Amino acid sequence: NLVTVEPETSLDDCLRLMEKHRIFHLLVVEARAGYRGLVSAKDLLKVIASDHKDRADLLESYIFAQH
Repeated sequence: NLVTVEPETSLDDCLRLMEKHRIFHLLVVEARAGYRGLVSAKDLLKVIASDHKDRADLLESYIFAQH
């Protein structure tokens, strides 16, 4: 069976589906438009890593601005 998500599906929900079904890719579909693309675990990891880097950079600038 194919596991699909909608474009609005959250990153957390995508990760949960991948873990639940033990898969590394999800098809992105819309009711009217059909197939929109494919999202991989690697894609999600890049988003998470980028978000953490942005947060770390913000924290670092805050800490060093205090001294």
